[in-house]
Amino acid sequence: MKRKKLELLITGAIYFATGILSGILAILLLTHLHRLTDYFFAGSLAQNAFIPIVLSEIITIFLSLYDGRYAFHRCTLAQCFRRSIVASILFSAALALTLIIQKSGVTDSRYFFVTTGAFHLVILTAALYIVINFLILNFYKTNAASLCMLVSTRSRAPQAAALLKHDWSRKLTAIALLDDDTATTGDVASAPPASQASEAKPSAQPASPTPAEIDHIPVLANRYTYIDYAKTHAIDEVFLIVDRDVRFDPGDAIQPFVEMGVKVHLNLLTVETLHENLQQADSRYIPATRVNLSYMEQDTPVLSIQQPEPKMRWMAAKRALDIVGAIVGLLITAVIFLFVAPAIKLDSPGPIFFAQTRIGKNGRRFKMYKFRSMYQDAEARKAALMQQNEMNGLMFKMKDDPRITRVGRFLRRTSLDEFPQFLNVLIGDMSLVGTRPPTESEFDQYDSYHKRRLSMKPGITGLWQVSGRSEITDFEEIVRLDCRYIDEWSFFTDLRILWRTVILVLERKGSE
Repeated sequence: MKRKKLELLITGAIYFATGILSGILAILLLTHLHRLTDYFFAGSLAQNAFIPIVLSEIITIFLSLYDGRYAFHRCTLAQCFRRSIVASILFSAALALTLIIQKSGVTDSRYFFVTTGAFHLVILTAALYIVINFLILNFYKTNAASLCMLVSTRSRAPQAAALLKHDWSRKLTAIALLDDDTATTGDVASAPPASQASEAKPSAQPASPTPAEIDHIPVLANRYTYIDYAKTHAIDEVFLIVDRDVRFDPGDAIQPFVEMGVKVHLNLLTVETLHENLQQADSRYIPATRVNLSYMEQDTPVLSIQQPEPKMRWMAAKRALDIVGAIVGLLITAVIFLFVAPAIKLDSPGPIFFAQTRIGKNGRRFKMYKFRSMYQDAEARKAALMQQNEMNGLMFKMKDDPRITRVGRFLRRTSLDEFPQFLNVLIGDMSLVGTRPPTESEFDQYDSYHKRRLSMKPGITGLWQVSGRSEITDFEEIVRLDCRYIDEWSFFTDLRILWRTVILVLERKGSE
């Protein structure tokens, strides 16, 4: 948490300093070139120029640094330049809007606006490149760095040490080995309880010739002495990275550090085992997971393992887009109905609309509506046609399906049969973009990892539809695409899929 706060604070300071400095340099340069009008200096520069700059920088920070995009990483000048282009465009747009709303004298000088934006790009690129790389290389040398101790095993210590050294805000100062066999012939369980470890006399401890260092970090303690070491040395954080092969009581080990006021980090073997099993599972994708510690009650901590959840503001934006899109879609559906309804009735007996129970988010059942494109006995005839199924897996698809009516072929080719689903979107059973909802018979045959494609609301269109659904005949490939969409979801991904869907519908591609 300290690292994230520092990164946000430092990046925000860089942005604000860049805005102010850009404004100052722009005024100095344009004054020297006699490009500023007298009206420019008639009012207060603080009110007319620098307050709009500060407001614009706040807007830029809000729009460009969301979801941890302020995190520090070793970066090249080109990477900083690309990041600065986005920020400078946002800054310039916000500054122009602010100046217009304020109707200040600065607006009369287009030179000021253009020059400030140009300086902003150059200064921000240089500042990000210099400050971020300097801090990553030198911050651990300062007193502000968090001093860390690693308590682990011989096998896990090198990897854990490398990860800690990669964190620019921390300084790894010491390593303790829990499985130092030279210290004693017993194991951790035979050692004194951690709460009593500090009472053990040094003279009573056997000699423990440990490795001098691991990844250039000195090994200064073993399983008997690491509590005493933390008590007598400057330590801000302790990382307990244990192994399954080492008998270890986490509660007994953590208590002394809590009593000292030292922050403790403990690896979770359950989560590590889960990740290993997922990597080895015979499936077509590795599901993304997020681990959080929460509380059922004040004294009942629970570990929550779930798929990454989008920010509430983006889900609200998705729902707002669904409502607006559904209203527009239903208005279009009303017009289409005037022409399609008589055609369906004249072509074959039966209702205009087709309603079928489908499976929605996490197994919820709902009625999905379409313009009827098949004969009334389509479901009864499906079993006889299963041998001609062109899909590999738990979906049915047939190019020349005899159950489809003449009007139905036109409706499907033009995707007009899908328009009544905008009602499902408005109700909230579906979304504009998502995964296609399966039928009950398909859902009953799902394996556990197949259900992951239902962990978001189903949609009228989705990644599978815009990836050439007519050419994809493997159900596992559809699952992979759907799960990739869920794991990598963003609001802008939905916008891109909607745009590609419109293009495909107009070109009549992928809807056979």
